Amino acid sequence: MADEWISLAALKRMGADELRARIAEGPQAAARWVQAGALNGLVNAQLAWGRMLLDGTGTARDAEASLRWFNIAAAAGSAEGITMAGRCHEHGWGTPIDPAHAAQCYRRAAEMGDAWAQFNLAGLLLAGNGTLPDRRQALVFYARAARAGHIKAATMIGRYLENGWDRPARPQVALRWYRRGAEGGDYRGQFDYGRLLLASGRTEEGLDWMRRSITGAVPAFCRLAGEGLRASPDPAIGQLALHALRRACESGAAQDLRAYASALAEGVGGPAQPEAAKAAFAEARMAEARMAEARMAEERDRLAQKAAMRPDAGGRTATTARKRPRLARAIRAWLGRRG
Repeated sequence: MADEWISLAALKRMGADELRARIAEGPQAAARWVQAGALNGLVNAQLAWGRMLLDGTGTARDAEASLRWFNIAAAAGSAEGITMAGRCHEHGWGTPIDPAHAAQCYRRAAEMGDAWAQFNLAGLLLAGNGTLPDRRQALVFYARAARAGHIKAATMIGRYLENGWDRPARPQVALRWYRRGAEGGDYRGQFDYGRLLLASGRTEEGLDWMRRSITGAVPAFCRLAGEGLRASPDPAIGQLALHALRRACESGAAQDLRAYASALAEGVGGPAQPEAAKAAFAEARMAEARMAEARMAEERDRLAQKAAMRPDAGGRTATTARKRPRLARAIRAWLGRRG
């Protein structure tokens, strides 16, 4: 039965292969078993259940409940639970944004050796977000995370060395750190590694790494890359820019569709493509219309909620008018029981 309670004893009796088979039945089946493990006090299950609630995987998305489960895991001594609670406070998932609280969580988990906490704390220290800015301390935590195998931290060390933050620039050493990030699969590391290779004359290698980066990157990064590359007179780099702007369109945002359309019309990376540009501009207009419709729906909902809270001549709102009959019945029932 779908709602049958799954006990800890049942979970312990189940072999790993059977448990994997149950979870493989689909997200909802996985959610049921993971939730059972969380309710029975298994810390790894609490972390997994928190992530499923955060993402809405196999269950309704509930960021507040997600944070509660991360806090439960954190109270049991889980460094990952502390880190995830910090991320919730940093990004406002299920709680107001509080970078100072996030920094406290990250620092605590970082001292426990959690690489993601070290990486996240370094980012806050670098930006001075929720804590005093401290580039030297940020580099210390990036180095700790990189030693623990955190690939994105390797890319950040490359940026330190390339830009000479708080120390002389060392581009050749930066190149080695970027390579480490690139080969580990970090799309930012791949882009920066390719960029330095290109600057050093290793054109084909550089273009290949930048192409890999754009293929695997998120739309927001592709937007920035495309806008940065499109002014280049080099046709090969122009093709990369067009590729990046096309990938940015996966966001569905009108601004990305317009940027891609204008690049097609201008002939970025090759001859102008007026028909393709026309189609992209039409998609941009449709995206703008959808956005305007969504804003109008939000405004209608806001006005409806405001109207529901406006008191009538008797001082009652629509909400209290609906609630009071139920409240009155409950009071009468209680008085009846007392009599």
